[in-house]
Amino acid sequence: MIFLHSKIKRMKMRRLSLQKHSAYLVVLFLSGLQGLYAQKTFSVEQCVQYAFEHNTLLQATATDTAISDLDLKRVGGLYIPRVNFGAALQYYITKRNLLVEGGSALAPSTLPPGEPYAIPVGYNNSWYPTLNVNQLIFDPSYRNTYNIASQNRTLQQQEVVDFKIQLVTGIFKAYSTCKLLEVQSIFLEKNIARIDTLVELTRVKFKEGAGVQIEVNRVEVTENRMRSELTNVRNGYTEAMLALQFQMNYLEKDSMILTDSFSIPAIVNKTDTIMQELLSGSAENRIERQMLKTQMGLAEESIKLERARKQISVGVDGSLGFTPAANHLDKIFQGERWKPYSYIGVNVFVPIFNGMDVNRAVEQKKLQATQARNYFDQFTTQYESERRSVFFQVKNSKERFVYEDANFKLAQNNVDLLQEAFINGVADNQDLILGENDLYENQARYYNELLQLLISQISGRQVTGAFNQIAGMVK
Repeated sequence: MIFLHSKIKRMKMRRLSLQKHSAYLVVLFLSGLQGLYAQKTFSVEQCVQYAFEHNTLLQATATDTAISDLDLKRVGGLYIPRVNFGAALQYYITKRNLLVEGGSALAPSTLPPGEPYAIPVGYNNSWYPTLNVNQLIFDPSYRNTYNIASQNRTLQQQEVVDFKIQLVTGIFKAYSTCKLLEVQSIFLEKNIARIDTLVELTRVKFKEGAGVQIEVNRVEVTENRMRSELTNVRNGYTEAMLALQFQMNYLEKDSMILTDSFSIPAIVNKTDTIMQELLSGSAENRIERQMLKTQMGLAEESIKLERARKQISVGVDGSLGFTPAANHLDKIFQGERWKPYSYIGVNVFVPIFNGMDVNRAVEQKKLQATQARNYFDQFTTQYESERRSVFFQVKNSKERFVYEDANFKLAQNNVDLLQEAFINGVADNQDLILGENDLYENQARYYNELLQLLISQISGRQVTGAFNQIAGMVK
């Protein structure tokens, strides 16, 4: 046994030397890759700004705002005069005739009284060029139409802000998940390096006749479980990175390096502040409330717009035209044929009866306004429920994490103590295997609860409106 323990110590020192040498080779290898593959560094704020500039869905939503801007300008142009020019060149297959009776002033003297006679008065060719000018003077629906267009523009801007808030929330969650999985991956890699040493020592012990095969099998199972966990963590990191890049619309070949620091104590310390903000939160900080208020305003203006259909509208129009006509086209441009006609007048539209359509339309808009108010009231209730729900999610996540943090530290301490005891011959392989298995179970629960705490904190920040300023929300 003395020989075995001294051999174990020599193997442990050789393992540490090999690990240092391997780490040095890895550093050299990665340094060589820097020249082959470019990398771009991103903080979470830079990820958000990149997404604002490149996310196509956000750009499509922002285009709706530009469309609503043009709608507003179109309404504002209703009082601009309309000028139109039209011309019609016609050829008559059959000439027009004027029917007269004998005895009338236009009838030939030879026509007996009461007898009909058709006098040809038309021409084969006619041309009707006309210049028209129309000017709206008063339209009772103009103000309501303008207000609706203005509120639609406001609503589109609010929808852009809402999309940005959702985008920022998703980026923060994906970014934070990547950083957490980086920390967990480093932890697992160190554990695997330690377990590799334990596996080798257990095999040596078995070959020297101081152990049994079941000990080798158990430690190999422990090693495989830890490697499987590391694979899952790396795959989870890849999925989180893909989610982050999707939201950013990051299509470049350069790999992303996330540079923000990740401090677990800082994450835990933020919990109380977020919980306090949730307790004192107000629905007025939410963009959804502003959108519902805008929709209520739209509904009220729609009622006024329908009522305006029962009121009088006034306009002015004028026209300048010519009606030259001739049997032959070469004669149509003779100056005597071009005698202009023109007029200017006032148009007054007075609705008298519209089959109750306006009244029914007003009732419809009133119901829609009632719906909008109901949705607004429901959001207030929904917000209070969401605020309390997320508060307890954060609270419960922190409480679970505190217990898992204590167990995790105990499990780590136990492994360190067992390592020392094993080297000194006080503990055996079975004790080390049990300690490693206990650490494996606790690290999985520890990082899972930390992730749940982190995600619930980000949800809490969204509920309290912490991302409003980043998204450009204006109160």
